Amino acid sequence: MRRFLYYRALFVLVVIMWVFGASACDICGCGIGGGYLGVMPQFHKNLIGYRYLMSAFLHPETPYNATNGDQLQRDVYHRQDVWMRYYHGADNQFFVFIPYRMNVREYESGRVDWIKGIGDIQLNYLRQIINQSADPGRLWRHSWFVGAGLQMPTGKFMQRDAQGRMHPLQIQSGIGAWGYQIQNLYILRWKNFGIQSDIQYRYFQPNELEYQLGNAFVSSISLFHWWQMTPRTALLPIMGMQLEAYGYDTEYRIKKPDTGGQFGFLTAGVDLYYRDFVFQVFGQFPTIEATTYVQPEAGARVGLGVAIFW
Repeated sequence: MRRFLYYRALFVLVVIMWVFGASACDICGCGIGGGYLGVMPQFHKNLIGYRYLMSAFLHPETPYNATNGDQLQRDVYHRQDVWMRYYHGADNQFFVFIPYRMNVREYESGRVDWIKGIGDIQLNYLRQIINQSADPGRLWRHSWFVGAGLQMPTGKFMQRDAQGRMHPLQIQSGIGAWGYQIQNLYILRWKNFGIQSDIQYRYFQPNELEYQLGNAFVSSISLFHWWQMTPRTALLPIMGMQLEAYGYDTEYRIKKPDTGGQFGFLTAGVDLYYRDFVFQVFGQFPTIEATTYVQPEAGARVGLGVAIFW
């Protein structure tokens, strides 16, 4: 049923986007920095922005999800990023993401634990290999980027509750270890329409507690359309699908059985461009989930953001 709703929504969006006509800017998409960025314009201008992301997980009622008989019900993740993109030459883009996390654990008794602090700062680099966006004579144009990322262990990863018990690593502000990322990004455009494919692989080292997060494989495909409403205002609707696969975590090199899993999300968002500003709102809605029975169920992810060009 969820898959049927996804394909129906995707079809409706394509029909809606076909109605509008416009002139396009040079754009590409990015899902870097540990969160959704949507489709970013390639004006060869620098960017600085702010974004807010919220996601939630519902815990099942099992003995594994209770502490002294108090059932854990929900984890809510709040993340705020200050981020920047800097151009060096025509083909090199550098990104920095500085996150602040406020995570919440909600229990059946009404008790609430807050875990907050500066997160792990991330640096990313994208190199443009193919660029046909500047050729107006082409009906079909495509761009290809490859890149890498570095996540630095700047966030706290051993925060405890009021009883002195350490919170799980997944809800800490940081992971206490270095992380690495490689990325392949491809965009195909026809007139004002486009399709984007983004593939990322992430690897994390063990931290000083000998806990290591599982490797992550994230892939997404998105449809977008550039609608030039006025000379200074444009609208960019986006819809797509994101698939995520996570390997098992390990502790002292021993596999943790109730970790990892596969997820699928329907992504929908819209960006509004006005003068040198871009305003963004988006949501990611779970459609596929393959985890063990004791793992929490993924809820929707929602967010908003604003950025300025210079």
